[in-house]
Amino acid sequence: RPVGENPPGGAILDYYFKSEPSEEVTLEISDAQGNLVRRYSSKEQKKTEQPPEWPDLSKPPETIPAKAGMNRFAWNLRYASPVETPGAFYAGNGPEGPLVLPGTYQVKMTEGGQSQTAPLEIKPDPRVKAADADLRRQFELAMKVRERITELHKAVNQIRDLRSQLQILKKRLAEQASAKPGVQQVLDAAAALDMKMTAVEQELIQIKMKSSEGNLRYPNMLNEQFDSFRYSVESADAAPPKQVFDVFDHLSGRLDAQLAAWKQITAQDVAALNDMIRKQEIPALEAASAP
Repeated sequence: RPVGENPPGGAILDYYFKSEPSEEVTLEISDAQGNLVRRYSSKEQKKTEQPPEWPDLSKPPETIPAKAGMNRFAWNLRYASPVETPGAFYAGNGPEGPLVLPGTYQVKMTEGGQSQTAPLEIKPDPRVKAADADLRRQFELAMKVRERITELHKAVNQIRDLRSQLQILKKRLAEQASAKPGVQQVLDAAAALDMKMTAVEQELIQIKMKSSEGNLRYPNMLNEQFDSFRYSVESADAAPPKQVFDVFDHLSGRLDAQLAAWKQITAQDVAALNDMIRKQEIPALEAASAP
């Protein structure tokens, strides 16, 4: 196992508080156009944790320190990560936001209504000879991948949230099924809906994957394929070749088909089930718009 500690990766930000802040401290990084790149907070953020299968895996910090005296935080030079899906396994840290392009950025720290800003310049690696336009093409593709992963994860989260509602519904109605014929129809429709949802979910994510190396036994689905593709996009400081864009179009087309199927399920099957539920005077189901 590793015995040493590498220096922090990224931009090292040092800041000082005369006394320990009593309120939340935020750190915002913006690009030269004022667009927000990343936002951090001194409050603990609820994050999805993967079982510690790799003791040497170093996860980038998500919470900034805010104590009296000197503080240090290392920004990993990445945009915010995509929406997470609890229970998803990856060989590494999972999907992350793209690396920023070289250029001028602004760091803004806020506490108790008071803010201070400082410029931050990101310089290219002097060993890299790629043209700015090539790095821009790579960055734009990486941003598209992040958005596609976010759409995928939102759909998985919505499916699993709706399934939780179905399970509660089944438990609540199980004892009434024999006494009320209409209740059994609701249960049958709920089971049919669950099957349709599962068919979409199985295409979006490998539901049998229970470890970071589960794909040695089960095939990668769209979620795992997009994460592997993300690594390929960042594998070199250069413009991605045509084949990489072709793979992105292929994965995106498959994702669009599953998202369309999920949209149809929510518009038709969930609506039909809710009509049956209302006739039995049972609270309706709802497909969440956010995870």
